[in-house]
Amino acid sequence: MKSKLQFVIIFLGILSSCFGIWKMLKTETMILSPWFLVLLFLPILLFISFLLGYFLKIILKSEWNTLTFTSVFVIIICSIFYASQYRPTNKVVIPKNFSGEVKLFVSNEKGNDFKINNFGVGYIDKETFDKGFYPKIIKENNDITDQVKLYSKGSWVTTEKTDYSFEYLTFIIPPKKEHNKDVGELLKVNAIDITRLPKK
Repeated sequence: MKSKLQFVIIFLGILSSCFGIWKMLKTETMILSPWFLVLLFLPILLFISFLLGYFLKIILKSEWNTLTFTSVFVIIICSIFYASQYRPTNKVVIPKNFSGEVKLFVSNEKGNDFKINNFGVGYIDKETFDKGFYPKIIKENNDITDQVKLYSKGSWVTTEKTDYSFEYLTFIIPPKKEHNKDVGELLKVNAIDITRLPKK
């Protein structure tokens, strides 16, 4: 009976590891590739789980092997990671037929405005910008989040005198366009409401 239970626990541990890897590969990242997350965190996960499992086996003076206890902690840690991925997310609404670069400018307001205009411009509050976020991206009532993999932060620097700060979070809605308007071009067509931007 014990050997069967250990087999089930070890199997669930392996299954949890595979599912954790799959979730990490689907995680949106600001800079690094999802594969980097896997290669970085998987060895750490296994090492920590092994240490905790080893010490728990000693404390309990159990006849179960260390791999079984290691699997228990793998299941626990992967479950916590899985639960964290399903916390409430922000929803970014993309206009119909829009493709190319989206820029979410840091605003002087409390709260986010993720309804993107026809030029790919939206607004994000400073707190959300600083701590990072994992949005659900909706286009024509379809969830296209999995099609958007890379997020990056940027700022616009100009030689012209301006009282406003132009920090933004950007990502690409496929298919990628050959040319995307920069901040200067967006200002010329009044695509950015500068009254919503923080002053320097």
